[in-house]
Amino acid sequence: MNETVLVKNLHIKAGKNTLVSKTSLTIKKGEIFGLVGESGSGKTITAKAIIDLLPEGLTYTADEIITAGKNILTASREEKKEHIGKNIGYIPQNTVFYLHPMIKIKNQIGDGYMYHMKKTKKEALKRAESLLIKVGFKSPKTVLNYYPWQLSGGMRQRCNIAMALMNDPKLIIADEPSTALDTTVQKQVMELFKTINKSLGISMLLISHDLGLIKHYCHSIGVMYAGQIIESGSREELFNNPKHPYTQLLMKIVPSLSIKKNEPLTEIPGYVPEKGRDSRGCLFVKRCPKAMEVCSQTVEEHEEKGHYYRCNL
Repeated sequence: MNETVLVKNLHIKAGKNTLVSKTSLTIKKGEIFGLVGESGSGKTITAKAIIDLLPEGLTYTADEIITAGKNILTASREEKKEHIGKNIGYIPQNTVFYLHPMIKIKNQIGDGYMYHMKKTKKEALKRAESLLIKVGFKSPKTVLNYYPWQLSGGMRQRCNIAMALMNDPKLIIADEPSTALDTTVQKQVMELFKTINKSLGISMLLISHDLGLIKHYCHSIGVMYAGQIIESGSREELFNNPKHPYTQLLMKIVPSLSIKKNEPLTEIPGYVPEKGRDSRGCLFVKRCPKAMEVCSQTVEEHEEKGHYYRCNL
């Protein structure tokens, strides 16, 4: 099997309200897959469904959700917990609050390793030291004895990355990993992900609203809008030959990608719809400059050589 993640026809609901619909994605072994879209498009809850961590009140269905060779839809609760804990490292949004501020790093970083890998505290600390060195710390023993509040945002994020690597996972999911970091630290953190991907061959799902960042660090990209992946493919294909009008507009609102000097930025009028996400028509129809009458009623799906998009054009 050449895929680390295979999701087919994912739907997520809050009661009767559909949040994500008809979503499929594939992450190949050893690649960084970028999931990009506006706030509220469903990126985070899609990732949480993959690791069975949806917030209370949300439910999901899918034809398949396969991670690291196991279909979690057919697994028991204990099997899911064991499989995900061993094979997937998760770095959530707002990592400032992810580490408990009043518990030392050494008492947080190894818990999952001891539980899932059946290791001792001594073995966990030894592995933590080696991983802290790998993510850029020169004095890992000192860092292990710090409280999170004693570390900068960039240092906390490096600790989170080390924690995600503890169980030698097949996949790392990083949700907006550069948010709240200054530009220099952002680059350092993203370069670290790139290095880990190359040196360890770990597949990654990188979630971001920053298309420039996605372009620079990801091999493949999925563009999400209103709870659907409306276009996906290789980085080269999406940036050289975007098919969906939403993807085309996204290119124009990132200055470094397509805007010439002194040229005003393009805006996408309107808002991402919160309701009607189970519509048979195109969810971008009310904001699309190329919309046709048929677009509100139905939408065609296209796929050629790994380039997928949902559009009637």
